Amino acid sequence: MMWVFGWWGLNIVVFLVLLWLSWAYYDKRYRRKPNETMNPLLNGQFVKTNEVFIDPKDGFTYQVYYNPSTGEREYVRVDDK
Repeated sequence: MMWVFGWWGLNIVVFLVLLWLSWAYYDKRYRRKPNETMNPLLNGQFVKTNEVFIDPKDGFTYQVYYNPSTGEREYVRVDDK
């Protein structure tokens, strides 16, 4: 009978570890700390696109930059003052 509790306990621990890992590493793009000095145009690799959007999660306006060599996209917050 003791092995039943051990088996369920192991399953619960594995589930909690997987849950924590998925929360910790899922889509870090939205949880990056804003770097106010970061400007993709300074390094010359990113090209400004016409795409601008308002993020429904935080309500800020973002400008999209694109790196043609890697396909990477960067989202930079636009200061609405």
